[in-house]
Amino acid sequence: MFKKFFKFLRGYVIIEIYGKDAERFVNICLRRGIDVWDTDPIENGIRLALFRNDFFLVRSVARKCRVKVRLKEKGGLRYLLNLYRRRYFLFAGVLICVAVCVLASRFIWLVEINGVQNSDINSIIETLDRLGIKRGALKSKVPEGMEIKQAIISETDNIAWAWLYLEGAKARVEIYEQTLPPELIDKDTPCDIVAACDGSIQRMIVKNGEETVKAGDAVRAGDIIVSGKVASYREGHPEEYIYVHSIADVTAYTSHRQNGDYKLYYESRTPTGRSRKKFALELFGKLCDLPFKAPSYDDYDTSEKRMELTIPFFGYTGIAMNIMSYNEVTVSRETLDIETALEFAKNDLEEKISKELTAGSVLLNENTEYVKTDDETINVTLEMNFTQNIAVERPLSGDYENKGEEILDEQTNRSAAGG
Repeated sequence: MFKKFFKFLRGYVIIEIYGKDAERFVNICLRRGIDVWDTDPIENGIRLALFRNDFFLVRSVARKCRVKVRLKEKGGLRYLLNLYRRRYFLFAGVLICVAVCVLASRFIWLVEINGVQNSDINSIIETLDRLGIKRGALKSKVPEGMEIKQAIISETDNIAWAWLYLEGAKARVEIYEQTLPPELIDKDTPCDIVAACDGSIQRMIVKNGEETVKAGDAVRAGDIIVSGKVASYREGHPEEYIYVHSIADVTAYTSHRQNGDYKLYYESRTPTGRSRKKFALELFGKLCDLPFKAPSYDDYDTSEKRMELTIPFFGYTGIAMNIMSYNEVTVSRETLDIETALEFAKNDLEEKISKELTAGSVLLNENTEYVKTDDETINVTLEMNFTQNIAVERPLSGDYENKGEEILDEQTNRSAAGG
């Protein structure tokens, strides 16, 4: 891309070489340091491009090789300026257009909010407006990402993580909500209360069922906290049980840890515009790869697209075309200091931890540590401690739908007989 722009600035011409020694003409030009490119064979000769100033240097080469040179096309900045030099309004329009584009790129023209399903979207929009993140806002006045994240989390319920990304004229806000508790089991179905994750019990309020742990005990994910199998004792009779639907609120101290390797540089991938496509034809479930020459690119990104043949009134016919695109990119690196790399790492690890939290989780403290594994890599560990409700209902295994009622009826009849 940069080479094309440089050639445009210097100016170039496209010429056609006719004669038996056209190939010799090209070789002599290269030996004399005259740049030529885009060489294509034509009938009785060759077409090629070279810089405008080098056009006058090839005359002696043409005489030496006894070939005829014909000028086919001119291009470049100087040629355009000469062509449109008296069209003042055109230049003025171009300058105004460039100025408007440069000025407009300094503002936010679109605000996109992703990840909101159960939270109050209007509350998030009001928070963003208060922080100056709205259409027409100057990007240089936008607060830092950490300030935006803290404001959204503190002012909106059930938000575990948030971050702002500026992409050109668009402000993209990514939201991760706290995991909502599972749907409640029918009240007539016996169930246990189990721990949603590892933790240390802080407080328990049991409304129904028999607790199996107490405040201060440590539990692991899946451990029974409140049992739906409740012992019913009567002197002189064998031990019996009733099966109930357990109900409880269980608050626990929980600790969530995530770690990962992060580079001390930022890698950007810029498309060059060159690409190759690989086609595969699918016929009724069988995939047939069409002839394809693998690209010789050093670095490239891939993308896949599927096109199905659908006939009106009949639907999908079983014929499809899979297209794999190989897009060449230029990879460049920008070195990061430790503080910046830690900020990126912490942001990524917080996003992962947010997916483990239940609704109503409250952050108590957090700790970030890192170890430098090599000159370009650090291993970062983030530990965050919360208080959260870890009670999750789990149905009892077996057929207990009527067993509890039968036992209660039997106890009632015994009491009546004894009375």
